[in-house]
Amino acid sequence: MAIYTTRVQPKKSDLYETPADTLDMVLGRLDPTKHYIWEPFQGSGHSTRHVKSKGFQVTNGDNPDFFQQAVPVPPPDMTTVLVSNPPFSVKKDILGRLEALGMHDVALLLPAPVLFTKYFSNYASRHHVQLIVHSKRCAFLDPCTGKAGRSASFDVAWICVNLNLPNDINFST
Repeated sequence: MAIYTTRVQPKKSDLYETPADTLDMVLGRLDPTKHYIWEPFQGSGHSTRHVKSKGFQVTNGDNPDFFQQAVPVPPPDMTTVLVSNPPFSVKKDILGRLEALGMHDVALLLPAPVLFTKYFSNYASRHHVQLIVHSKRCAFLDPCTGKAGRSASFDVAWICVNLNLPNDINFST
């Protein structure tokens, strides 16, 4: 994933994009007729193209700087759901911004150790958080080539809020 904003310049550790099979862990639990996808951290556009290929309407927001964006207004009879792999270097700020926006329909791909931080504990105490646990190490895409690299040296999980998943902890297959 990548972020290009006036507030935050991308760090090399942020320039990894989500592979299709990892996106499908969330998209397979959403409905293209009901969920309007907000993908504010578009990077090279791979994730946006993949989400569209699954029949979803998707927006990257109204400003290239996530921290200046408003929650996108969905088409009639739809709900906006943020589905994204945010820049890991500013994950705490992103959670704070989502709270400030009142955005509570969320699926964020985050490093699993985030679950053990104080800031995440505070966030989770105010929301019903559910997880989609990645059953193997994610092989993020290189934004320059679009090809999967080596598997990450850390585990990731989809941190979901207000998505009404079947269980609080869901395992990918």
